[in-house]
Amino acid sequence: MNEILEILPDYTPDYVIDEVKYYFDKISQNKVDLLTLDNAISLVNLAKISHRITDEQAEKIKAKIRKIKN
Repeated sequence: MNEILEILPDYTPDYVIDEVKYYFDKISQNKVDLLTLDNAISLVNLAKISHRITDEQAEKIKAKIRKIKN
């Protein structure tokens, strides 16, 4: 799980990190669940709208999540 913390920036909200961790848990069980990463991107948008992170920070986080997805 430490690789998740290395991938995502320090300012990533905890609930986004939790969603990405859930994705990696699913992968470790040999299950495919790309919708979990879509949920994580939605949570980033929610954090941006609620002003927990800036637009620039949100774009950086989403780019990291998309990189995981591909």
